[in-house]
Amino acid sequence: MLALHFGAGNIGRGFIGQLLSASNYEVCFIDVNQSVIDDINSLKQYHIEIVGDVPERILIQNISALNSSDTEAITDNLLHADIITTALGPTALKFIAPVISAGLSKRISQDCPPINIIACENMQGASSILRELVCDHLSSKDLQQLSKYAGFPDAAVDRIVPLQKNSEKLLVQTERFFEWDVDETGIAGNKPPVNGITYVKNLQAYIERKLFAVNATHAAIAYLGYIQNINYINQAINNDNISSIVKCLLKEAGFLLNKKYDFSINEFNAYSQRILQRFSSKYIADDVTRVGRSPIRKLGVNDRLIAPAIQLADLGIISDGYSAAIAAAFCFDYKNDTEAVALQVHIKKNGLASALFHYSRINPQTELGKVILHKYNLLQK
Repeated sequence: MLALHFGAGNIGRGFIGQLLSASNYEVCFIDVNQSVIDDINSLKQYHIEIVGDVPERILIQNISALNSSDTEAITDNLLHADIITTALGPTALKFIAPVISAGLSKRISQDCPPINIIACENMQGASSILRELVCDHLSSKDLQQLSKYAGFPDAAVDRIVPLQKNSEKLLVQTERFFEWDVDETGIAGNKPPVNGITYVKNLQAYIERKLFAVNATHAAIAYLGYIQNINYINQAINNDNISSIVKCLLKEAGFLLNKKYDFSINEFNAYSQRILQRFSSKYIADDVTRVGRSPIRKLGVNDRLIAPAIQLADLGIISDGYSAAIAAAFCFDYKNDTEAVALQVHIKKNGLASALFHYSRINPQTELGKVILHKYNLLQK
């Protein structure tokens, strides 16, 4: 079986590539980094190190790589592929849509079996977005038949693979925990046999569990840690004040998810404990500035902090944990992040009340808005 995977970075090699390889796929990585491509093609293998009290070293073999510019070779491989996955960043999906559409057009013309294309990006509806981008490049005839030949099931993925510098080529260090949930209702044909995928019927529940709990907690630790000049996530979570806030946030997340999707409170509490254990691991030192990057996106109305805070407010509950995290996010002034710089320029020019509505669509005159403004002012002192 052949898997085409777009993105040969740490997530691609250290998460998706590992699971595909363990499921007996030949994995062809597609990337723009020629140095990584050359290393994959010359070494034909790499290692993953699972960090922890009981470390493990895993050898990944049966791999190859292509440069993203080699569209002819990619199209030929796509014709024979059994699954296509991505892990290259949400903004890069538009760049791979043309070559995927060309390959799908060939598959349609040759009446190939259906294939599933799963975008494993840190965003909601990534596969659906990729489908729209692919459709822009297909003929009207191919569009009419697309659903028969290709599925674009959305997915929720979770694994910490921090920035790292390793002397061993292609080595990736990662945590043991991972989660890869795929919407089985979006599958075309048979479900791809990948050990590690959990096929679910209500993916939105799992997306929001990750977004409102894992991603929100990660961001909260980063922004609160940054304010206190703490460099790493695992150090910040051990700060009593930060720990108290994120535990409050997780309690709020559990309440909301129970109301919306009937997630068991006891099961969610266990899930929350696992989140805190992961982020406090001494083996993964993740920079707060890396986790906090792109604050404007993370303060979006449908994203990890704002969406649950608004939904709780709609239920008559003004969050304490989420509000503190939101206030801290508006304080993120890291000068090497373009969004952080733009955010601070807006606040300096127009004030936080304006920024709160402009970026997060929260009316500063509402109870939620007032609480966030109050917490922000306390952080500024």
